[in-house]
Amino acid sequence: MPQPTPDPLHRESGPKTAWTRVNIAEGVPGVSTPLNWSWWDDANERMIRGAYYDLGVIAKVEAPDVGDVDARASAIFYGRPALNVDVSRAMADLQPGTSGEALERHYFGAVRPDAPSNPSRRRYPAIALKLLGQWRGVPGLLHSLYEANHTWWQTIVTPHALDSVDFARSTFDEAQRRFEAIARPHSVLALLGGVLIQQVTTVAEAAGHPELVLDALGGYDSVEFETLEALFAVKRGELALEDFLRERGFQGPQQGEISSRPWREDPRPVESLISSLDAKKNPLLEVAADRVRAREAAEVKLCEGVGPLRRVWARWLFSEAARMLPERESGKAAMMLTLDVARACARRIGADYAERGVLDQAEDVFYLTLDEFRDTSDDSHDPSDLRTRVAARRQQRDAYLEIELPESWVGMVAPVERLPGESEEPLSGLGVSPGAAEGRVRCVEDGAGTLHPGEILVCETTDPSYAGYFLVAAGVITDIGGAMGHGAIVAREVGIPCVVNTRHATRRLSTGDLVRLDGATGKIDILEEAGGESTEGGPT
Repeated sequence: MPQPTPDPLHRESGPKTAWTRVNIAEGVPGVSTPLNWSWWDDANERMIRGAYYDLGVIAKVEAPDVGDVDARASAIFYGRPALNVDVSRAMADLQPGTSGEALERHYFGAVRPDAPSNPSRRRYPAIALKLLGQWRGVPGLLHSLYEANHTWWQTIVTPHALDSVDFARSTFDEAQRRFEAIARPHSVLALLGGVLIQQVTTVAEAAGHPELVLDALGGYDSVEFETLEALFAVKRGELALEDFLRERGFQGPQQGEISSRPWREDPRPVESLISSLDAKKNPLLEVAADRVRAREAAEVKLCEGVGPLRRVWARWLFSEAARMLPERESGKAAMMLTLDVARACARRIGADYAERGVLDQAEDVFYLTLDEFRDTSDDSHDPSDLRTRVAARRQQRDAYLEIELPESWVGMVAPVERLPGESEEPLSGLGVSPGAAEGRVRCVEDGAGTLHPGEILVCETTDPSYAGYFLVAAGVITDIGGAMGHGAIVAREVGIPCVVNTRHATRRLSTGDLVRLDGATGKIDILEEAGGESTEGGPT
């Protein structure tokens, strides 16, 4: 059996490399298990570098060795995945229509004042040969991949489909192949979306209305919106929960973590979410109409503020945004479908390992790396060694759960103990969905819990399992996120204010606090603490 690294959930960075958890924390949440990170690790390299190759930005796809941490597009520190900002910026500086600075702003939420910029046009000829085909074809491809993998997922997660361990093994491998087949064009679309947003921002600035960018990029249908409609159908009794789970059960808390329990396995989180909805009031149609009106008004105003040639360009950008941006959610959902198939296969294989005495319990399978997972298919290995290794990794991961990391850093990150927030500094973040809201805080962890109408949702970050909360919340505040992250996109679609990248809102705020947030400026005012003490005028 290949010898594992001493700790598969931790790497060592060089002193000058910049890292960020913003954006990647939405896809690969929390503290990973070893099986989860080894699923994502090399896949991240291939999907990111493959996307840049498909766009002509780089000449070949070469993933650096896992030990060459500073050259990798992503790495893991104390169990938490992070993106290499320097690698991302270097790639973006080779692209027309964007830059390293723009990428860092839109996807990571902030730009370092001393960040290196080396723009170059040397790849422009190669990009010109590839860009048009990718621009035209990728959105439709992702939609098709979502539909095909949804059908496949439904066949695999039915009862008894994975009774055969051999079939579970071959299906796990197929899930990984399908995952990477989706991940690469999904990454292409994410990069193209960044270029599109940068160009819309440029038009808005030329028109003298930069504040309209967020309005101009919302009001589209998507897979997320379909899930919201289905939730209301269940609430009104028009759709059985079993049928909902047959269509949407791959979603759930921390769905980017292979060891998590999706709604199809544990429906309690979605049942709690549905109980929060008002069966007599479905705001979806009204919300959708409002967002379309806001987008159309923003488009008109921006076109009126620029000259004839730029007006033609702006109208084309708006039409392309409507075609491209919703399919980002299709790509993400398609990836999660394949990951859920792998999850089901892993649990079946874990049960087999436990029955054969290779592991103590089925869930221990998630503490194996991919190589170990595949190499334990026979009885030629010492089970006691494997069980010892699993026990040590469980203990180490438990220790990682007790610490925190900043959202971004340079060099080797220093963990901090998880403590309540006591800072007196103003709480603020990146405003990504316009509007203002005032309400009581409800802190939600891992997409599970009840949110009451009018409350302010506060969480570390969001994924699609949180989407239903956006119909109940008056506003959203997250620790991590960017303008093109999940929380920002969904908040704009349903028309509620959202502030992301606050870094420590979950530590500064408690359930019951009264706050006011501004989704345009990112400002957050704590008006009253949960114990009843007002911060604006003394005790209440």
